Amino acid sequence: MSTTETLHLDERFKHQEETPCSSKIDIPNTINQSELPPQKTCLQRLRSTLYSIFLRYWFLLGLGIVIGLAWAFPQVGKSHGSVQAQYTVKWGAVIVIFLLSGLGLEVSVMLKTILRWRLHLVVQVINFVLMPFVMYGIVRFFIAVHADLGESVYKGWMIALSTSTTVSSNSIMTRNANGNDGAALFNAALGNVLGIFVSPALMTAFQNDELVFRPGTARGNPDYLSVLKTLGLTVLLPLVVGQIIRYFFSAKVKYLAAKLRFPILNSLALLCLVWSVFCDGVASDAFHRTSGVDIVAIIFVDVFMYLFGCTVCLFVARLPWPTKKVPKWVLRWRFSKKDAVAIMYCGSTKTVSMGIPLINVLYSDTSYGIVGLLSLPLLMYHIFQLFIGNFQVAFLKKWIEKGDHQEQSVYKDNEQALPSNEAVHLSTLRKRGAA
Repeated sequence: MSTTETLHLDERFKHQEETPCSSKIDIPNTINQSELPPQKTCLQRLRSTLYSIFLRYWFLLGLGIVIGLAWAFPQVGKSHGSVQAQYTVKWGAVIVIFLLSGLGLEVSVMLKTILRWRLHLVVQVINFVLMPFVMYGIVRFFIAVHADLGESVYKGWMIALSTSTTVSSNSIMTRNANGNDGAALFNAALGNVLGIFVSPALMTAFQNDELVFRPGTARGNPDYLSVLKTLGLTVLLPLVVGQIIRYFFSAKVKYLAAKLRFPILNSLALLCLVWSVFCDGVASDAFHRTSGVDIVAIIFVDVFMYLFGCTVCLFVARLPWPTKKVPKWVLRWRFSKKDAVAIMYCGSTKTVSMGIPLINVLYSDTSYGIVGLLSLPLLMYHIFQLFIGNFQVAFLKKWIEKGDHQEQSVYKDNEQALPSNEAVHLSTLRKRGAA
C-alpha cells in the first residue's frame, strides 16, 4: 500500500470518529446532573433499613416490651388489679380482636374459594387433627422416658396445638409470597369459627388421659357448654357482628380500616391480652417454677412442630407428581403452588387470639398464674411461626415463579384431571408461551 493511500485511510477514520454516528458518545455530558436523585448517605441507608425491619417485626418487639412491663409492674395488669383486667382486658381486648377481624375479612375474596372443599378439608384436618395428635404422641413419649419437664409444659403444648390457625398473619404471609391469599383468608375465618367448638372438644378429650393431666393437678373446666358460651360471646358474636356491619356499610368500613389500620389495632389489642396474662404469672410467682430445661424443650419442640406442619402441608398439597399412570381422581387432590403456600401457612400456624381466651376459660377456676405458665408454649410458638414464616416468604415466592414452565410440560396430558384453578393456570401458561 502506498503512502498516499495510507494517509487517505487515516483521514477517513479520523473523520468517522468526529461524526455524530461515532461510537464514542459523551453520554454524561448529555444528562443534567441536577435531575439525578441524590445519593443516600450511610446514615440514611441505615435508618431506612432499620425502619423496614421495625415495620416487619414490630409485633415481636412489642411482645418483648409488654413482657418487660409485666415483669416490672405486675400489679397493674393482673386480674383484680389496678385496671380490673379480668373484665377490661380478658373480655374487652378479646371482643375488640374478633370484632376487628370480622370487620376486616373480605367477604367477596373468601366467597371466590368457598367451593374449594378439597383445599379446605386438607387445611382443617392437618390443623385440627394431625398437629394436635402428633403433639399428643410427643408428650406421651416424654412422659414414657421420664423427661425432666414440668406438667404445665405438657398441658401448654396440648393447648397450643389444639387451637385454630391465625386470623391475619397467615393470609398476609401468603399474599407476600404470591400465594392464594383468598384461600388463606377463607381458611383463617373457617378455622377460627370451627375452633370455638373443636378446640374445647379436643382439650376435653385430652384431659381424660390421666397420664398427661394427672388427678389432683390443675385441670381445665370440664363444663363444655360453659366454655362454648363464653367463647361464643367473646369470639363468635363479635366476629359475626363485624361481618354484618361490613356487609351493610362496606365502603365506610373499608375507609375506616385503611384510616385506622385495623390490623395494627388488632395486634395492639392482642399485646394487651398477652400483657395481662404475664402480669398474672409474675404476680403469682408462677414463672419461677419454669426451669431452663423447660424453656429449651419448649423452643426445640415448638420449632420442630411448626417445621413439621409446613413440611406435611407441602408434601400433601404437591403429591403425587402428575404422570399418565396416576388416576385422575388422585390428581384432583394435587394443588397448585399458590394453593400449596396457602395450605402450608394455614395448616401449620396457631393463633394466640383464640388460644389465650381458651386457656382463660378452661382454667378460670384455678390460680391466675397457671394461665401464664400454660400460655408460654403457645406464645413461643407464635413468635417462631412469625420469624420463620417471614423468612420463608422469599423462598416460596421464587419457588412459585420457578415452577411455571416445569408444570406446563408435565400437565400437558392431564388438564382434565386438574382442579379448576390448575386448569386455568395451565391455559394461562400456554397463552404466555404462544405469545
